[in-house]
Amino acid sequence: MLRFRQFISERVDTTATASITELFPTLAFNLKFKPSSVEDFKKFLYKLDLKKDKNSFVVDANKSAGVAVIDSLTSLPEKLVKTKIENAIGITNYLYDINRTKKIKKVVWGYRQKPSGIPKNHAGDIFIFFSNGDTLGVSLKAGEKKSKEPLLNSYVSTQYKKLNKESEIKKLEDDLWDSVYSKIPGIDSITNKNNYMSNKNGVRQLYLDFFVENEKGANELYTIMLKVCREHFCDIVNSLSLDEFKDWVKNNFNLQDAKEKIPLILVKAVGKTAEQKNDDLASLLPLINNFKAYLNKSSVQEWLIDIETPEEKKTIKMNIRSDSGVRAGKKLAKLGRLGKFTALKLQYNGLI
Repeated sequence: MLRFRQFISERVDTTATASITELFPTLAFNLKFKPSSVEDFKKFLYKLDLKKDKNSFVVDANKSAGVAVIDSLTSLPEKLVKTKIENAIGITNYLYDINRTKKIKKVVWGYRQKPSGIPKNHAGDIFIFFSNGDTLGVSLKAGEKKSKEPLLNSYVSTQYKKLNKESEIKKLEDDLWDSVYSKIPGIDSITNKNNYMSNKNGVRQLYLDFFVENEKGANELYTIMLKVCREHFCDIVNSLSLDEFKDWVKNNFNLQDAKEKIPLILVKAVGKTAEQKNDDLASLLPLINNFKAYLNKSSVQEWLIDIETPEEKKTIKMNIRSDSGVRAGKKLAKLGRLGKFTALKLQYNGLI
């Protein structure tokens, strides 16, 4: 039981709630259940014995994580649970719609491990195995009708590494010190430019103290931090060759591609409905002959990449931001904003 509580406490912010829309439709389809309401779905889930499920999980060890997701329904906010289970109903219905035109053998939850034969870096959240031997990866999103969910959902430092620019991170760290971290009151008493990244919790504590004392001033530093990170990453992108840029987009942006051995599609749930969404970047990528990254000066977190093909010009919408907040009592390692250092979220949000 301790493992379940630990799983919930570590993942409740985003991943556990995302797992509701991934795991629950998988279980419902494999066990031939057609949910009619949120309460109906919950009753089905509470009665399950996942030990007997032979199709939904890559390995048996993931069943304990599945139990934890179900158990989390009693500890999550009721409104959030309702929304997520409604999304799960929509995705379940989507699976049954596919099954009517192309027979599905089983659906597998892509939690941590991918099923045998699926590349480890595949962006699918669930995998549909058809009776004719075909396999389809599905990336699941949920939101409002007009909302734009990130297709690439990574971190600044992670993408430096993906671009083989890890050696350039020190320049970003130095600039962040000069423009941001050196401005935290009392910082000189515990660290300096050369070693502040080795004393992160010490820096976080001073930042938290500053935030509690002067939230406006702390938030001004966060705005500067976002600008510095965006400027540096735009410079990194603009230093790429055309082939390097295309490879980066292809390998990291989770693009839908029907030509891949294991195709990927994007399905978005809104309320109790779900439908496949299109992303033109995949089809445009081979045609791109020029690109340029730059800041959106009217936004504190958005940056853009103009791409050109022989026939048209499009703009890729990106952002860099914190994925968690700052408050007294929060664990230092969990602090957002300046507490993230070079690990702010880096996201791709579609074409403009």
